Amino acid sequence: MKPSLLKIIPRLDLFLSSQSPHPAEKFGCTSCHQGRGRGTSFYSAAHEPSSAGQKEDWERRYGWQRQQHWEKPMYPLKYVEAGCLQCHIKETFIQGADKLNLGLNLIERSGCFGCHLIEKYKDKRRIGPDLNRIASKVSREWVERWIKNTTAFRHNTWMPKFFRQFNTSDEASIKRTDQEIHAIVDYLFKKSGEFELFEIPVAGDAGKGEKHIASYGCFGCHRIEAEKIAQDTTLQTLRRDQGPNLIGLGSKTSEKWVYNWVKNPARYFPRTKMPNLRLSDQEAADIAAYLIQKRQDRFMQSPIPAQDDKELNKIVMGFLMKMTSESDAKAQLSNMVPDKKLIYAGEKLIRLYGCFSCHNVPGFEKEKPIGTELTNEGSKPVEKLDFGFIDIERTNHAWFTKKLKNPRIFDKDRVRPHDEKLRMPNFEYTDKEVEAIVTALLGFVKKDVLTSKEKSRNPRNIFVEQGQWIVREYNCQGCHIIEKEGGAIRPMIHSWLMNIQNKSLRDADDLMVTFSPPVLQGEGQKVQTEWLFDFIHGPVIIRPWLTVRMPTFALDETQVNTLIRYFSYLDNQNFPFTEKVVPKLAKEEHAAAGLLFSKKFFDCGSCHIRGKEFPEGSPVNWAPNFALAKDRLKPLWMIEWLKDPQALLPGTKMPSFYDPDPEYFHESGPEKILDGDEEKQIRVLRDYILTTY
Repeated sequence: MKPSLLKIIPRLDLFLSSQSPHPAEKFGCTSCHQGRGRGTSFYSAAHEPSSAGQKEDWERRYGWQRQQHWEKPMYPLKYVEAGCLQCHIKETFIQGADKLNLGLNLIERSGCFGCHLIEKYKDKRRIGPDLNRIASKVSREWVERWIKNTTAFRHNTWMPKFFRQFNTSDEASIKRTDQEIHAIVDYLFKKSGEFELFEIPVAGDAGKGEKHIASYGCFGCHRIEAEKIAQDTTLQTLRRDQGPNLIGLGSKTSEKWVYNWVKNPARYFPRTKMPNLRLSDQEAADIAAYLIQKRQDRFMQSPIPAQDDKELNKIVMGFLMKMTSESDAKAQLSNMVPDKKLIYAGEKLIRLYGCFSCHNVPGFEKEKPIGTELTNEGSKPVEKLDFGFIDIERTNHAWFTKKLKNPRIFDKDRVRPHDEKLRMPNFEYTDKEVEAIVTALLGFVKKDVLTSKEKSRNPRNIFVEQGQWIVREYNCQGCHIIEKEGGAIRPMIHSWLMNIQNKSLRDADDLMVTFSPPVLQGEGQKVQTEWLFDFIHGPVIIRPWLTVRMPTFALDETQVNTLIRYFSYLDNQNFPFTEKVVPKLAKEEHAAAGLLFSKKFFDCGSCHIRGKEFPEGSPVNWAPNFALAKDRLKPLWMIEWLKDPQALLPGTKMPSFYDPDPEYFHESGPEKILDGDEEKQIRVLRDYILTTY
């Protein structure tokens, strides 16, 4: 293979070679790259340049020009990962496709599937907060300012901007949209249901609240960052953005609401992704006291335009005339009192802008998406894209890029009624984010590959994919490393150790893993299904030295079983059945196991908790409680763990007492115990743990 091609495809273990999942003799080129397979020249293969500079270079060197009538030109190199999606459309993470994975995550995080039907996400929930009882949470004045300019309150919000955009920034449009905001807010507050806020029973301590937030695991999903941080968006940073940046809460809501929310999030919104940390009254009060100190006074001082009845009449009249004659519309308008006009306009505007696409809004429970379906957007002929009066390359990727950077740009030099203008909101994506999303959009194509080329749809793969969706949706990788990905909270654990626990940099480096949530590698092989089911519903303390808490999520029975099945199939375990092991120890075996367990040999009690007995020394060296082993661990896993811990969990602090090399294994155990039979030593030690504690 030519060296230049090796630079383009450096992973021969993943692509091209006969031993890879994508052997060239089976997949060819066009199934991944598109282009014209029968082309024998640079031009006839339908190459597409990645930039204007590359286009000029190709024109000069190869006489390149675009094949106008070829519907599937080759993906530009920077978008080449789009080709992965037609075979991997059901998966949540595609190995070797970092840019595509980022693009899909951005689509999910932005909630694009709320406005645009995308088959891949058809059953996914709305991503925004529930607005059914908004009046108990925030003030009308805050909502007015928020809708007008979201980033003025929270610089890294995922709520996009609808108003004062490219096609609505003139004086007349601003005058109108100010009144539209009035109407939308009026509708939300008049339709808001009631929510009982319990009184805070104890005085909160803000200092303790800060420590709770830093140590309990809140930073696995949230940030508290008042200023923008210069960093690229990655899958890891998106995990930290699962929940909102917790700045300005003192200007947004009340201390009482924060207390009620953190105490039991599901009471306010039963389908929330915010978990319950099982906080005591005092802990919840402390956290509320701390968070409510965060204010955005400058934001709250920004002016709110007065209600303009004349402009409101224009808005209402415009909607009425879509359904009746001008004379009838005027008659209906004259019979409306101001309050009725506001709520009428608010309902129409919420439907026009699609607010219900991200939020649960009273009265809009069964509404359909308002945007263009994107399921096969990558296959749409370029001729069906409206370029308007914008001078850009006539390609789908150029159109997608322009649209994402400035969603209303294609209204340039057009004269349209206000309610017929483009209204896609502006997420203010960075160039890197745009490129990743465009890669994903190009991958949304009509299926055009043989089923034999797709990843097998066997039960194992299907069950693993279903579990991966739950892991993604509830951000399990914000805390845990699962499938070698995640652990986004770890840098914040490091900061907590340094800033609050006053550890040195070196100590914090050493302690970060110890005080971080455990790596869930081999979980399906390790723990019993019944135990895991109970643990997800009601977590118990396994590692008392951890301050990070395993939260309780509002998962239904189907979701819990899907998650358990995921871990089982990921490790190729039988589900739901496991091996039946009844540990038995003869008198001689019990004595031998006790000796192995003792300080004379393996000294297991120097690290592991034994019932209510804790090891001596620092929790840094502690290990889980043996009293949980009987109900928690699979007996066969315990055998493999004692043989070679590093093979099951690389980097674990559990020492290896036996040489994992088969050639030396039978020479590595204590010779005077059970005649030096290593297999028997491991079995009796396992059975000793299961029967003693």
